[in-house]
Amino acid sequence: MKTRALGRGTKSYRWQVLRPRAATATGDQRINSFGIGGDIEIRAGSFVVKQPIDAPVVHFGLGDRSRCDVIRVVWPNGGSQVEFRKPTDTLVQADQRLKGSCPFLFTWNGERFVFVADFMWSSPLGMYINGQEKGAVAQTSEWIRIRGDQLVAKDGHYEVRINANLWETHFFDHLALHVVDHPLGMEMYCDERLALEPFSPSFRLMETPRPVAKATDHNGQDATEVVRAVDGVYLDRAGRGRYQGITRDHWVEVDLGDDAPKTGPVWLIAHGWVHPTDSSINFALEQGTSERPRSLSLEVPDGQGGWKPAYTRIGFPAGKNKTVLIALDDLGGVIRRFRLRTNMEIYWDSLQYAKGSAVDFRMNELTLVSADLRFRGILAMSQANPSSPELPDYDRIVGSGQRWRDLIGYHTSFGDIRELIANVDDRYAILTAGDDVALRFAAPPNPPAGWKRDFVWVSDGWVKDGDLNTRHGKTVLPLPWHGMPSYDSPPSRLQDDPVYKRFKKDWDVFHTRYVTPSQFERGLRQP
Repeated sequence: MKTRALGRGTKSYRWQVLRPRAATATGDQRINSFGIGGDIEIRAGSFVVKQPIDAPVVHFGLGDRSRCDVIRVVWPNGGSQVEFRKPTDTLVQADQRLKGSCPFLFTWNGERFVFVADFMWSSPLGMYINGQEKGAVAQTSEWIRIRGDQLVAKDGHYEVRINANLWETHFFDHLALHVVDHPLGMEMYCDERLALEPFSPSFRLMETPRPVAKATDHNGQDATEVVRAVDGVYLDRAGRGRYQGITRDHWVEVDLGDDAPKTGPVWLIAHGWVHPTDSSINFALEQGTSERPRSLSLEVPDGQGGWKPAYTRIGFPAGKNKTVLIALDDLGGVIRRFRLRTNMEIYWDSLQYAKGSAVDFRMNELTLVSADLRFRGILAMSQANPSSPELPDYDRIVGSGQRWRDLIGYHTSFGDIRELIANVDDRYAILTAGDDVALRFAAPPNPPAGWKRDFVWVSDGWVKDGDLNTRHGKTVLPLPWHGMPSYDSPPSRLQDDPVYKRFKKDWDVFHTRYVTPSQFERGLRQP
């Protein structure tokens, strides 16, 4: 008979068991099921301990401490979240929040700064575009429409704010504001899409848009009222797929109606937003067999009861609150019945059409009076419902610490940056999360009687997110430049970088703020 000794302690020590899980919502799966590859850090009073997530259950000994005060989880894609005073034996799930989405544009509307859109979607560095093609960044320029009611002069100037809020470094090469004065009864729209095939940014003047006569979803259900107007009610009937940003094949069938113009130019004005994939999802798609995202295509009846593609690779709305313009008369007569098809998470707010106009207009670039880079902090983000985009609030600051594992390297020092953003010349301002640019433009005289004023926001530059599967996503280097064939070369020393060699003085005058993720990595430990 064998004897087995069993040691028993006399102390009633306590413990915390954590069971990290990916969000269970369909259409997430940005991380593996148990968060393997991430880490968890806990704090109980002055006691702090950190462990890697290498199993479905992570065990922490607490001694005589009754519970954890704070738990911080860093998921394997680099996203982080903090939980407070969770009970023992706790299930912790990943928040389904965006960690990257380009800089935010705010304007003074006479009462407060309102969110207009995010921008610089066309130039992500180090990631696969749409999960299928390497981003050589052939297009760096974008135009964004600002309605006249969104930007009101204050003391003879137009006030604009640019906020860096997410896990990204931004390279602003050129920022400008143009006024477009035009007759009443006309509307101005920019084509605000991201396409794998570069196109020249533009705007169009059109007659007053009209809602489509009928819209039907891919299930044959009526959607006419949902897409009638820009009202924050989004067409969301495709469900969620396995990965964030990709869902099942879906479309919206559109009939302009009998009273639509029979001759062009006629434009479809499709307004909505896209829930994007990210580098980690794109990397998973690159390695696996799942279906890749398919950009929008416009299909027309084939005369045999089916459909055939008329336009393919249209692209998709480049972020939040974006308009896609599609010419409906390029194939001869006006296309009056068609459908927009994709498998991406695209949510349409409105589908309208309008006849193009060749009326007179006046477009002028405004004088930039000041551009002050300063630190503001992390803005609150909120989502009205699962069909709506996650939007920032300029007046609500939720943190001044380092929320993300910021990219390592020299960023632009706080102060005047007008010289850096004046021209497209590879001399740029470099911003990280929490940074804010206050811009003031001289307001010209009001338009003449019978005219109205809208605006075009012009940007040129690059965005680089810190996702752990973004190429060179931990550092500011290598520095981007116009005409670079790819972004595959690993970073070298700053002194050997081609952009640094061309503009060495800028690193003596402007780019003197060295950023590291030290505060983030310190985690729950005391400074």
